[in-house]
Amino acid sequence: MKNYSVCAGYLVPHPPVIVPEVGRGRESEAKSTITSMKTLAADVAALKPDTVVLISPHAPVFSDYVFMYDAPLLEGDLVQFGARASVSFEQDGVLRSRIGRAMAEAGIPGGPLSAEDKQRRGIADALDHGAVVPLYYLGSEYNDFELVALSSSALDIQSLYLLGKVIRQSAETEGRRIAVVASGDLSHKVNRESPYGASPEGAEFDRRLIGALAANDTAQVLSIDHRLRGKAAECGYRSLVILCGAFDGLDTQIQVLSYEAPFGIGYGVATFKPVGVSGESALVKARSAMKSGNESPHVRLARKTLEEYVTKGEKPAQNDIREFEAAGELSGRAGVFVSLKKFGELRGCIGTTEPTKSSIAEEIAQNAISAGTRDPRFPPVTPDELPYLDYSVDVLGEAEPVSSAGELDPSVYGVIVEKDHRRGLLLPDLEGVDTVKMQLSIACRKAGIDPIEEYAISRFTVKRYR
Repeated sequence: MKNYSVCAGYLVPHPPVIVPEVGRGRESEAKSTITSMKTLAADVAALKPDTVVLISPHAPVFSDYVFMYDAPLLEGDLVQFGARASVSFEQDGVLRSRIGRAMAEAGIPGGPLSAEDKQRRGIADALDHGAVVPLYYLGSEYNDFELVALSSSALDIQSLYLLGKVIRQSAETEGRRIAVVASGDLSHKVNRESPYGASPEGAEFDRRLIGALAANDTAQVLSIDHRLRGKAAECGYRSLVILCGAFDGLDTQIQVLSYEAPFGIGYGVATFKPVGVSGESALVKARSAMKSGNESPHVRLARKTLEEYVTKGEKPAQNDIREFEAAGELSGRAGVFVSLKKFGELRGCIGTTEPTKSSIAEEIAQNAISAGTRDPRFPPVTPDELPYLDYSVDVLGEAEPVSSAGELDPSVYGVIVEKDHRRGLLLPDLEGVDTVKMQLSIACRKAGIDPIEEYAISRFTVKRYR
């Protein structure tokens, strides 16, 4: 069999209770998980990787930075859980440095933090339990490997998948055989035994994820809706995305060794093994699976405008605008919002509450560029992101004043709140905005209005185009 720089990948849970020194008998309730972890330990012993690259969601996590542990000796224990169990591995400093440089070249922000930064943020050099628990088992039969440990980060799915590719490429460059370990429990709300409460989305998320792995379909893993993930309260998905990226373009044999939820929290154990080269990207396949059908003229114009602006630095020619205006609904005048999402997560949203251009088509073109390059919450869209973007266009109806909150419905009406020269707007039918109180609170916050003040309220409808 051909030798690959990534010789194996593992999805593993990290509940301290499965460590006997912590569980003190309760670990028997997770018997299948423990059996599977011992199987993985034997697998590591057979493969003898040079380095284990471990991704933990309990390492310091930043929204815009991938944290990497950098102590020469990576150590951790479970003292905080009342046990003396501990692990200790030499850092593979050469590979860690190579990954850091490759991340910078790929535009992925990350690396170690300075001693001053760690002290200021209260970050210790000791490994977190998301690393210690898997290493306790994986190193039980063979521990003659070096270690690189990093956080899963809250970067977007495309960036995390690219990070996995960077890890594998770095191992190839340095001549390392690595095993990539994605540490993470699944849903924390599988059933009523969970201390976090139960949610139907919890069991559904775990069913879909384990089903996708059992079907050897990483594209299906990457296609799981982010709203389902959020309601499931999972913690391991982003680690798994990085693991999937490390196997990009490889034919991969995935084996689910076990799944159980003994404490209402999903524990999944699976192995990834390379068996050939396919050249196919699971991320591209996932994007194709998620892509909607025929786009409206509104969305076609928004997409065309942003893509030309990002790749060529050009705005659409007037002749192009005129062609879209010929489609009746784009020839009038109205306020317009353009929203961008990537793998279901917001990537930009900018709009105008009233018409500022001579046509809806021109309004869309203007706001598509702004949504992609001028939303202060996000960096400008880059060319490599364009194939993964989904667009929606909201054309606003005329606002009408209301005398009370009883005339509002967040699923039907958008709101505008005003006081003095302060003004805030919120579109209707937004994810997570389920009540009038919440809708008004968010609109007031955007306007800088204290919700307990008196302020004017208007409502409006929108036509949403996809």
